[in-house]
Amino acid sequence: MFIEMRDGTGIKDGRYVANGICHNCKTWSSGSIDFDSKTQPMIYAVGPDELHLSTNALDAGLRRHDYYGSFTMDLQAAKGDLAHFPPTDLSNTNATVVGHEQNDHEYSSSLHAVAMAGTFVVVFPVGVFYQKVLRTVRWHWITQAFGVVVVLAGAGLGLGMSHYYNRSKHFNSAHQLIGIVVVLLVLLQASLGSVHHRIFKTKQQPTIMGVIHRFLGPVLICVGIINGILGFNLAIASHHNIGYAIIVLIVVVILFGAAFFQMRRRRRQEAFNTPAAQNFSNAYNNPSYTNDIPLQPSSGRPPAYERPLGA
Repeated sequence: MFIEMRDGTGIKDGRYVANGICHNCKTWSSGSIDFDSKTQPMIYAVGPDELHLSTNALDAGLRRHDYYGSFTMDLQAAKGDLAHFPPTDLSNTNATVVGHEQNDHEYSSSLHAVAMAGTFVVVFPVGVFYQKVLRTVRWHWITQAFGVVVVLAGAGLGLGMSHYYNRSKHFNSAHQLIGIVVVLLVLLQASLGSVHHRIFKTKQQPTIMGVIHRFLGPVLICVGIINGILGFNLAIASHHNIGYAIIVLIVVVILFGAAFFQMRRRRRQEAFNTPAAQNFSNAYNNPSYTNDIPLQPSSGRPPAYERPLGA
């Protein structure tokens, strides 16, 4: 089976027109076609509208259609000779639409983007905020554990949908390779943090695993965020990168702003907890605190100087 493209094939008035002759196309491994049928089943698919694909490159990136449907064709009326191919009359007289068009959308790609971007942009940074700023290990562990679960689910969706497209089914794009490495390192990061916490609770001593965990986490967050940009490019949806960058910037401003005010508040509290501050507070709030100190009225001038004994 092969298709011979004929004259007239190309982009015309914003539409791609294909004039071709399929040789040895009556039967194939998964089906057949009856050239004498007046109601031969056919299918069609349309969209997406937002992808302006104006190219005839064989390796051009394609996205899933917006909707699809079926129709029947009178192949007896469609017969002709090669001398009059392609026909000049392109009116639709031999086809009849069957049923209604069906929406066609690949939800896995959207869920994959939300899961991975949401985790590396929001969940993991919030977990770091709990540990570094609020100093609560419990909520740090809960948040990061939730993030690991979402990352694994998002990675599974990404691996599954990669088989649908020629541009991703070979798993050789930068986004896919970086993503696989990051997911594996996320699992390592979680293991290092868990083991370090158990050892620290027992021996109250820092560990090399804790040091690696502390530095590896921010690196993974940054790489994961950057890989999101590569992901939108791979999905032929680079126009989403602007909104993605804005969301990242908003999260950074919120978390750094909250960290600044929290650390400023902590410094003030620590200043009030010093011995000098406590003494001042006791004297100010409890006048009896100084009752045992003899106080004498002042005459407005310093006391007379007394000569030391033996001078």
